[in-house]
Amino acid sequence: SLAFVSGLLDAWTFGQLGTFATVQSGNLISLGYFAADGNLGRALLAASSVLVFALGAFVCSILILWLARRGKSYSAPILLGEIVVILVLAVLSVSRVIEPMWIAWAISFLAGVQGNAFHRETGMLYGNIAVTSVIQMAASLFGRAVGRRIADDGERHLRPAGAYLAVLVGFAAGGGLGFSLNLAWEGLSLTLAAVVLLALWIAAVHTRSNVDPAQNAPTP
Repeated sequence: SLAFVSGLLDAWTFGQLGTFATVQSGNLISLGYFAADGNLGRALLAASSVLVFALGAFVCSILILWLARRGKSYSAPILLGEIVVILVLAVLSVSRVIEPMWIAWAISFLAGVQGNAFHRETGMLYGNIAVTSVIQMAASLFGRAVGRRIADDGERHLRPAGAYLAVLVGFAAGGGLGFSLNLAWEGLSLTLAAVVLLALWIAAVHTRSNVDPAQNAPTP
């Protein structure tokens, strides 16, 4: 679901400005390309998206630490914050009261928050905002499953490979559907992203257990 949301966010920023909300490797390549081409405006736009994304990840880390100190979970508050901001951005997108660049920066900030908050699941690292590593892990796990007779490490491979594949499908589906929706109404991809996040927030606040991702993975 989070990967689907990321695809919807990218559909807006890429469709409007040619920048990525979540895939910062794409923005870095754009930065180098446009700088070499002498298009400093596009180069600075790509660079600013990277910096705003990093700021979102930084702020998210501080928020998670602050909530942890008080013994509170962070998933529900972060999801709720995303919902509110994205709905505001959808309205601003349609009303055209501010430049699309400012909306894209806000979306990149949210992407940094989402990526930092949710990139673990049962000890497994994954990316719901940038999926290069997800493709690599899915292919690697399928290869280990096929090559079990060569060397068997005793681990399960097909099930996690399928989980990674589902993330890829969600990301691509969000991008494709988001582009189509925005052709009909510019803010539809953002609105749908808020709806999906709302469903996740409702699930988070109604569960009796801690829904925060497992914190035992070897990354901050």
